[in-house]
Amino acid sequence: MSSSFGKRFSVASAAVATVVVAVSGCSSSGTGSAIGSTPVGKGPGGASPTGASNSSGAAASSGGSSSGASSTSSTSAPTTPSATAPSHVPVLPGSSATGPATKLPGYTDSAPAGEPLAWHAGSPSVEVSGGVDAFAARFDPAAVRFVLHAGSQVPGGSGWPGGNAASTSGLIAGWNGGFLMANNASWGGFYLGGHTAFGPLRTGTASEVFYKDGSMDVLAWPGGLPSTDVVGVRQNLALMINEGKLAADLNDGTAADERTWGFTNNSADVHGNRSGIGVTMDGKVVYAAVHNASPLQLAQYLQRAGAVRAMQLDINFTRPIFGTYADGRWTEPAPWLGPAGRFTSGNERDFVTVYTR
Repeated sequence: MSSSFGKRFSVASAAVATVVVAVSGCSSSGTGSAIGSTPVGKGPGGASPTGASNSSGAAASSGGSSSGASSTSSTSAPTTPSATAPSHVPVLPGSSATGPATKLPGYTDSAPAGEPLAWHAGSPSVEVSGGVDAFAARFDPAAVRFVLHAGSQVPGGSGWPGGNAASTSGLIAGWNGGFLMANNASWGGFYLGGHTAFGPLRTGTASEVFYKDGSMDVLAWPGGLPSTDVVGVRQNLALMINEGKLAADLNDGTAADERTWGFTNNSADVHGNRSGIGVTMDGKVVYAAVHNASPLQLAQYLQRAGAVRAMQLDINFTRPIFGTYADGRWTEPAPWLGPAGRFTSGNERDFVTVYTR
């Protein structure tokens, strides 16, 4: 696997940010890695890699649990929690590690979430559509820039760039990160400003990658260390979509499948509130959240929104958090989302903000 990847798209300046939000109805029926010595980052003018293939993995905790271990050093450089996380081991449906591969109820027969997406403007910088049970937000990197923030408890520590409370100047949107990183729940770690937490970045794990030019990408980490043009990486599970194709195990509906995509609040049902992030063929960034959805339903919705690579973020209860910011206040597209106001008041877990260029 290559230890470098090319630049997906160039970023041009723009006077007005372009944020597109689509909202539609939803059916209610619903890796341990070797780290190379060559830096990983954008290369000159190339295309980004397709990433590693997906596989089931060891138990991933649900996003609704409390935050993990953290460190609170007063030094200028971020401190890293001392807890070590074991490598995740592939688990196949029906293996002795998970018991019989019994289909969980309401899984493969669930209807696709939401109605067809219809992007349209709801304000000068946001476009909206439909109801509240499934929505997506689409961002043009020529008009916006993306910033990764560390949380006060996850990853914890002090001295992270940007802090755990975002500036409101030019702010237009924000979303929260993925699963807890302690005990390898997210299958990976966190990198920001030259420092890492929860171990080295892991080859093959799905990753939000943030660059100095304000752009971002979603890909399976190809191995190696981040190069100097990478300012942040947030890893979480496997890619749900890669090369435009859905992961093969999204509709297995077994206990092993839940170890890949996270346990819901109801152990007898795979449906829960789920969020994800992806990139389109032309380099736009797509965020989506779906109420009472299976992993398959979330991935299908991201695919319909145009994502050719995508990963799951947080799940369960109000752990999916997304909001748009205008006129000094946050607006959440759905009542089941967590409060986005914590992004500007100080958040305990990592998150992403979007600003006008």
